[in-house]
Amino acid sequence: MIGISLTTPIAVVVAPIRRVMIELLMQQPVPESSVSLSTPILVLVAGFIAAATIGSVAWYNSKRPPGWEAKERPDFVPKVDKDDLIAEVSDSKKK
Repeated sequence: MIGISLTTPIAVVVAPIRRVMIELLMQQPVPESSVSLSTPILVLVAGFIAAATIGSVAWYNSKRPPGWEAKERPDFVPKVDKDDLIAEVSDSKKK
């Protein structure tokens, strides 16, 4: 075991560990293509789909602008009742 006293500078203790870590990291192979755009593109596509879905639900459950009053709600859009939402929120605050 290495004898370490409280007066030993931290640099003396860390230097051998640092050297070993650098050697281990230098042995790791670097992939040919380290830049990948698939993750940011997937995040953007998922965000767009989520925004379009949430926007559609909000649009069809809001008061219609002039000219859209007679339009029917599509079957895939859930009906959200404001009174139910307000009751759920007030119930959750009471708990």
